[in-house]
Amino acid sequence: MKNITLVKDLSLSDAADVVKDKSVNQLFDSSFRKIVEVCLRNNAVLLRHRADVPITVYCVSGKGTFTAGKELEESQELHAGILITLEAGIEHEVVADPEIQLLVTKFKSR
Repeated sequence: MKNITLVKDLSLSDAADVVKDKSVNQLFDSSFRKIVEVCLRNNAVLLRHRADVPITVYCVSGKGTFTAGKELEESQELHAGILITLEAGIEHEVVADPEIQLLVTKFKSR
């Protein structure tokens, strides 16, 4: 039985995604959680959306702004090391300043 799964070595950049202003890559998907890497460059915006499950957002590198709420009235500056959480159904948006790399964990219910 295998207990450890290497998802990705985040210290290695993916050369194919360097030219894209926005990339969203699913790294892991299981019955209880999904992990997604989001990379935004050149002040790109991940437009307003919502997740139907609770999420965490961890900033791996770069800077940007995370806004949330019905009118996107709350904001949190993001830089490497910042970890935030958001309940299900809350609208949110991310703006790179000028680039940012995030890990998003979506927590699933059975």
